[in-house]
Amino acid sequence: MVSVGENKRRYPNPELSGYQLAIPYSPDATRKTGTATIANPQIPTTTKRLRKAKNLPFTEQPLFINNNYEMTATGAPIISATQAYLKQPDWNKYSDGKLYFSKEFGKGRYIEFYILHQQAHQPQYILDSAEHQILEKYGVMAARLHAVFATYAAQQQEPWKEPFILRGSELIKTLQIYKSKKLSKSQKLKAIADLAMVVGTLGAVIQWYEGDLNLCIKERCLLWMVSVQEYSQPNLFQEPEDLLEVIIRVQPGLWTYNFLNAEGEKAKTALYQCGFIPKEVFDLDTHQHKLAFNLALYIIQNNGTCKNGIYTVRNLLANILPANQIEKLVNDYRYGWRLKEDLEEALLLLKDKVNMTIEFDDETYPLWLRPVWAIPEELAHLSPQERNQKLLGKKKLPDNYIQNILLPAKLSFKLPSSQINNNKSVKNQKNTKFHTKSNKAGVKTQSQVDVVINNSTVAETLGVNNGKVTVKNIPVIKEITGSLVKQMRTAKKMSQRDFAHAVGMSQSWVRDIETKGKDAPIPEKYTAIIKEVLNFG
Repeated sequence: MVSVGENKRRYPNPELSGYQLAIPYSPDATRKTGTATIANPQIPTTTKRLRKAKNLPFTEQPLFINNNYEMTATGAPIISATQAYLKQPDWNKYSDGKLYFSKEFGKGRYIEFYILHQQAHQPQYILDSAEHQILEKYGVMAARLHAVFATYAAQQQEPWKEPFILRGSELIKTLQIYKSKKLSKSQKLKAIADLAMVVGTLGAVIQWYEGDLNLCIKERCLLWMVSVQEYSQPNLFQEPEDLLEVIIRVQPGLWTYNFLNAEGEKAKTALYQCGFIPKEVFDLDTHQHKLAFNLALYIIQNNGTCKNGIYTVRNLLANILPANQIEKLVNDYRYGWRLKEDLEEALLLLKDKVNMTIEFDDETYPLWLRPVWAIPEELAHLSPQERNQKLLGKKKLPDNYIQNILLPAKLSFKLPSSQINNNKSVKNQKNTKFHTKSNKAGVKTQSQVDVVINNSTVAETLGVNNGKVTVKNIPVIKEITGSLVKQMRTAKKMSQRDFAHAVGMSQSWVRDIETKGKDAPIPEKYTAIIKEVLNFG
């Protein structure tokens, strides 16, 4: 007699979930029931579920692994494209639903941008979106990814020939976007893939003149040619499920041949326009720190054009804000006051987070107009009315001060001196191929001043003899004199005024230590900032 318990254990209920009836026939066997023939059903085999994609193609190393800064392209196409992404309302219509963004450079030179979003290879969400919708949705994020592409392009020896391949998961970390915990890994990867495809829709028309040949040249190209591979594992029904990884292949456009060509620059047939971008720029949140990020990107990319780093407030804002906002800033007092507050907060972020040195011009940027963090402590603790009374003689601010005083006011920006390392030396690190032609060992000969400036206080390269590098040890400089400061300052092509601004002293102080006190050691309290500015240890 079989108990009820044993019966339940031996013969499970076929109707229960997960139960499968085993049929004792060979895979190819069939059995007959009346006139019909029933084939043995095939049981789908399950494969091991993966957490990460395998056998991926070789990809570039993530940025900022070895340094807190990287070389980045800063030519006119790069800066103008950034402005096109940031100033969406300034795009103009040239036909129904078609937009273009134009940047004039004078003497018949200009760059125009277009959104090329009706290509057969593009995903449906791009095909279905109007151009203004693409710009509104992706503008700031696209500018962020565009800056990363420009940085990778600067690391290629011949970027017009050499694509670079990136992992979506690493890009998300570099860009520091899509941080929300509400998004799954698959959703984040899909978002970065969509963003990359959007950046790949930006086409450019670049017109310039070759003076020697008396030719007008107009080039049409995509800024970045982007293709995306999505890696996922099919489910039991052979349908793709969650994304495991995204591989983004980027081929820089042919504009790089004229604006990012190191060999061409040597031959004076092209330009090689590069600068530095600090890692801290991407620490700025795209939404909460939008104005600060836009300012940082513009200042960094424009650093080669504006070498002294001096801007008016109007010039800064006009290059990152739409024209209608600048007009509103002048005409609407309340809006102007709010934007002034936002600007002061953004400048503080650049100072504290990006480590930029910001100086306000004494003649055009009066104390009463400056942010609280940029004025002496004895004034900072006063209320705005008390401060105005002390500095202006009245509690109320002057009429039309936004238009007449704030917008023309000047201020200067300097990147951290450790990042403004000798430009040529960093190019040689990135592009060793270029200097091996003149030096078979691939080593650049440097003077002692060059070595100190480049923060290489351990050894000096004296020359190359039969392929062997001769190296001479150099002791670390412990005592700084005025004559050494002058020698190193002139080697860096810094004026006394620029050096004085950088160390926070007067020009007369610099003149005195370089002449009257040229052989005397500089007081220890000044040595740290001098070492930082001149890059030596």
